Amino acid sequence: MPRRPTPSRPSARAPKRTSARAPARTGTLQTLGRRTLAGLRNLGIGLAMASAVSYLPASVTADWSAHAQRGVAITHDIRVLLGDVGIDAMNAAGGVLPDLRGVRLPIPAAPPLPATVSAEKRESWPEPFTPPTELPQAAQLPNVASSFSAAKRVLYERVYTDHRITFYCGCGYGQQKQTALEGCGLGFMAANKRAQRVEAEHIFPAAQFGQSLACWRAPGTFPQCLKTGGGQLSGRACCEKVDPTFATAHNDLQNLVPAVGAINGKRSDFNWGMVSGGERFGDCAIRIDASTRRVEPPSAVRGDVARTMLYMRDTYGFRLSRQDEQLYAAWNNADPPDTWEIDRNHRISQIQGRGNRYVEEYKRL
Repeated sequence: MPRRPTPSRPSARAPKRTSARAPARTGTLQTLGRRTLAGLRNLGIGLAMASAVSYLPASVTADWSAHAQRGVAITHDIRVLLGDVGIDAMNAAGGVLPDLRGVRLPIPAAPPLPATVSAEKRESWPEPFTPPTELPQAAQLPNVASSFSAAKRVLYERVYTDHRITFYCGCGYGQQKQTALEGCGLGFMAANKRAQRVEAEHIFPAAQFGQSLACWRAPGTFPQCLKTGGGQLSGRACCEKVDPTFATAHNDLQNLVPAVGAINGKRSDFNWGMVSGGERFGDCAIRIDASTRRVEPPSAVRGDVARTMLYMRDTYGFRLSRQDEQLYAAWNNADPPDTWEIDRNHRISQIQGRGNRYVEEYKRL
């Protein structure tokens, strides 16, 4: 009898080949994703904390160390940068919102005047401090010298006649304006000819309030600024000649201090601020960071700088950023006017017919 054929068993299918790399790649991507999200979360927390620190009032940070105040100043910049980035992103997303560039988050209100300030002074000092909406007319400005050379002569001969000490570094100087560098820790600069002389330094740089003017940018377009033999005056000289407001601000004694010439040159037209590094000069505590165009003055004169900057803002309508105003408030609070600053302001008031109210009616901002 023929044998039945044995039914063939279905052969087991060979397992599909799978790449060993796929699970590994998936796991790597998942790990990378988790780490990225964790990093973004931590970054968000850090930025939120930095923004919170930036709102600390000046009354709290005034007594902090210079490094701590520098950190607070950095948080201000971080918060402003985040706001600008957010606004740019929203504007780019659809243009539905109005252009809000330049908007800054509010600053906490200044504390009330102390009880030691008279009621009359309280009424004469408006709150809050705001710059003029329009530039003042020449008739409303201080009675300053008609030229920079005349202003310097008055500065040296009438204001600093018996106080021949440079502003930043405390270097003595003689009647011929030769600096005594050895006595202020700048002896290593003795070979520098510019360091050997004193120069009149603008606390609020003239370039900052001049560069927006046509006479500064294009002096050749003004007939008064063309020289007889050809050529033209510099932008600074042209503005002194044709713009009364610029000339008055440029020659205002409140804005002028004697400084070691080389330090004045290094400071250039840089703005004030707290710097993390910067160039140092012997025993002089000033720091100049050319990379960020910022200068950190010695702690002993930070209040003087702040009160001068606020005076120039109020008197001439020059605008300051909110961050700078916060910094100047902190400097004003940490460094009240000393005897010399009060005496200096009184002398200038007698000469120009107007003093600096931030010195005359000092208060914590």
